[in-house]
Amino acid sequence: MTRGRVAQALSGILVSAAALWLTLRGKDLAAIWRAALETDPRHLVAYLGVLLLIHLLRTVRWGLLLQPVAPVPFARLNAVSAVGFMALMVLPFRIGEFARPWLVADRPRLRVSAALSTVVVERVVDGLFTALLLVISLLAVAEGTPGLRLARTAGWVVLGVFAAVLGFLLLAHRNRAAAVRFVHRVADPLSPRLAERAAGVADAFLHGLRRLPGAGRMALFLALTALYWGANGMGMLLLARGLGIGLGAAQAFAVLGVLVVGVMIPAGPGMVGTFQAGVVLGLSLFLPAAVVDVRGQAFANVLWAAQLAQTTALGVAFLFSSHIRLQDLFRAPARVEEELEEEEAELRRLG
Repeated sequence: MTRGRVAQALSGILVSAAALWLTLRGKDLAAIWRAALETDPRHLVAYLGVLLLIHLLRTVRWGLLLQPVAPVPFARLNAVSAVGFMALMVLPFRIGEFARPWLVADRPRLRVSAALSTVVVERVVDGLFTALLLVISLLAVAEGTPGLRLARTAGWVVLGVFAAVLGFLLLAHRNRAAAVRFVHRVADPLSPRLAERAAGVADAFLHGLRRLPGAGRMALFLALTALYWGANGMGMLLLARGLGIGLGAAQAFAVLGVLVVGVMIPAGPGMVGTFQAGVVLGLSLFLPAAVVDVRGQAFANVLWAAQLAQTTALGVAFLFSSHIRLQDLFRAPARVEEELEEEEAELRRLG
């Protein structure tokens, strides 16, 4: 492991530790543990079932984006999705995002650049959807509620960022050369050498963006996105009631939106700390401090543990399947960058 990776991992652990400390300081840990143990097992089992549905929805949805480039059999897609999301959950700083495009690539039929572009499109749409969800659901919060202004600001900032990224991707889809020149101009004041490298890598990545689903498949992709996030929100509502927390649907989606913004902060393995902080902050918009400090904290940790356990179990189940190259999993970030540089050199040779 390089020094950069070590520093990155240590930084993530520090972020997680700080988030956990800020969330749990001054709280009755014994009371939180007792509340967690009181979770209704029927609700917990039902929530694990919802998580399985969520996995299937995101797997099928990703397949729709890959289909115009190279259709991937569901068995392979399912295995890569399970292992990729496990890597995303357990590796620090979200470097597991590179696992899926690297593992699903089938050169030369399906290049890494094309696979990576589908993951980016997926993430941008998710970011826009959840930011809109957060902004709309916060309308249910009474004015003057502590933390409301911060949550709304975060929602609008995230919405603006993802809208800008979407605008760039649309420009790139229509005019790749103009998008590459834009990347070069942005990076050039920092370092001409960095600008050349960034523009080259961007060119290879954007080359993979050239084939998007047609209108019909894109409509189905958006419908599955709505179902995917709807299942996430309703699953959280179900589990909250299993801990005796009475959330309404709008409130559950507001908590989901705050959680998504929270886990965008690079953290340690398992997104520990930022996950709990996002849930607790979301709950504090609706519930009294006495409820949040015990049952709310218990809910945040049971929710995190359920997601971590289910995602890890699915990933491990497929880790040694014939569809996964285990030796490549931990090298995915470096290998994706190398592949993009190779594709960039190939594009230059072809003119």
